[in-house]
Amino acid sequence: MLSCKREIRDLSRYAPLSPGIPALPEVHRSCVGCTTLTRHEHQQDILDEFNDISDSCLSNISVMIRSSVVTDQADQQLVYEAYSNFVQGLFELMDSVTESAPILIVLDKQAEFRIPAAVREVAGVVDALLYQLMAIFPTNTSYSSQTANQKTQVDTHFRQAVHAFHLATANTGSPYSNTTAL
Repeated sequence: MLSCKREIRDLSRYAPLSPGIPALPEVHRSCVGCTTLTRHEHQQDILDEFNDISDSCLSNISVMIRSSVVTDQADQQLVYEAYSNFVQGLFELMDSVTESAPILIVLDKQAEFRIPAAVREVAGVVDALLYQLMAIFPTNTSYSSQTANQKTQVDTHFRQAVHAFHLATANTGSPYSNTTAL
């Protein structure tokens, strides 16, 4: 669940999206010390985070474009560990977006369109970075195959985040899509 630094005031006007999705105040209690809440602040926080990730990835890509293959075993290990930490952060972020999709849609109806679009945009930039990372490992090392495997896992997490928004509205009167299962 995404956390914020805002206090929830009167959210009684928000009803559950469907019988399977709890009302917002029950779900949103895990927010840490909120002080104000507007419809667009949560969505903007997420979009800002995605922009930061995109900017960082693009900066790293520009540095790596003409990099040679890393041949030293110790350097390969360092690059792989740093890459793995980044990947773990992406997993956690996308899992939070996935879990929070129903809440974000209740807070702002535009979130059902804007956040999946932003997720797809970030996914494209992250893909470019991951392809660059795969290229700097020699193909005969385990790091090359592990990196390719992690890229597949990252793609899956991005897809699940997008599908969560489809699923959150699928059982309502105005479904975003006909997606009913991951």
